Amino acid sequence: MTKYTARTGVHWVKQGLMLFRKQPGGLMALFFCCMFLSMFIMIIPVGQLAVFLLTPLFSVAMLEGCRHVDEGKRALPNLLLSGFRKPARGPLLTLGALNLVVLLLAAVVVYSMSGDVLARIAEHPDKVDPALLQTMVVPMLIASAMYTITWILTCFAAPLVFWQKITVSKALFFSVVSVVRAFKPMFIATAALHLLYFVSSNIVAMIFGASQMAMAGIFTLLLLLIVLAHCTLYVAYRDMFDQPQAAAPVDLEKHDRPGTQ
Repeated sequence: MTKYTARTGVHWVKQGLMLFRKQPGGLMALFFCCMFLSMFIMIIPVGQLAVFLLTPLFSVAMLEGCRHVDEGKRALPNLLLSGFRKPARGPLLTLGALNLVVLLLAAVVVYSMSGDVLARIAEHPDKVDPALLQTMVVPMLIASAMYTITWILTCFAAPLVFWQKITVSKALFFSVVSVVRAFKPMFIATAALHLLYFVSSNIVAMIFGASQMAMAGIFTLLLLLIVLAHCTLYVAYRDMFDQPQAAAPVDLEKHDRPGTQ
């Protein structure tokens, strides 16, 4: 069984930064394509739910962009369609459906704990009592934790389906097992990314104060963080499952072989 130390998480973030620096323009352009398509989908009825259904397909597009950059190729906008092609489209949509189910369960938790508060806010949106908002903190934290933990445990499922061409059930199994075995570096990498965003956004706020420029800067940093998170996820995948190949799957039994990281 491969052992991963907490320091490995820092290494993943550093490697993710280096990967991003190779083609920041290409990766950001690909991300904006994903974002604009999401915004267009949200215009249609039930489009907001459809975006969550398509999340694994967008994630695969970003990870494919990272793979191209890692192999010295250009990350082009046409990679947006990577997950929409067969045979990966069906399994990825299944993962998206599971993602949507978790989101709805989280919403049910919030509504069951704060249904009356939500109704009162909806009736008088212009006269919201701060005390009412305070009662929403715990339900929102619980729902957020549910969704975040589920996403972290299944973060490797989409690339496993796409690159390994395995079933959804196997991808979910290997993703959960991999995250549990590499809990320390996954936690450190997640914490490092959040810390990086927290520090950089506070620097922007200190420089520009409470202004539109500050809000624009903080939002830009959030977009950069999302791309960097995909770069870090790609590096972690490469470390756990070897270099991904577009044509042939690799050995998933790597986890059962002795070794250290």
